[in-house]
Amino acid sequence: MFNERLALKMRLEQMKDAEEKLLSKLQKERAEIFNRLRELDAKSESEKTTTEKIHYIDSHNKMIDTPSNISENAPKTRKGRPSRRSKTTKMRETAITILKEQDAPIRGSVLQKQIEERTGFRIANMTTFMNTIKKTDDNIKKLGRGLYYYQKSDTIRNNETRILG
Repeated sequence: MFNERLALKMRLEQMKDAEEKLLSKLQKERAEIFNRLRELDAKSESEKTTTEKIHYIDSHNKMIDTPSNISENAPKTRKGRPSRRSKTTKMRETAITILKEQDAPIRGSVLQKQIEERTGFRIANMTTFMNTIKKTDDNIKKLGRGLYYYQKSDTIRNNETRILG
């Protein structure tokens, strides 16, 4: 006997099959795109200027000359798309530098504009960005709503001596 329950179960199975096929197609397309990007990167890398090639060869030969330091001096290169880490590292270092330069707490919006001007990169969510930075550097403090400052180590020592003293 064919009832609504059975029809719904069959439709769920059809949807599951369709989802799996679609997912498979998307994964194949993603793999093809990544392969093509790698090819383009390799092609653009081969079109480097001769001075860059000479510099690379010189640095590579220096590493070969010292086999004991191979693991320490081995270049950490990635194939494929460039690393995003360098962008965030620059932004983080810039933020810390700006905060160290300030004598008073600075508003998040002002800090964001200064970071974006200095690095040329856009910050999508300042709160998330600052929370990430605060995890890496304990001296960055948030004072109230949207005010950030860099607590210098002398200030920490003075506070400790007052508490202990």
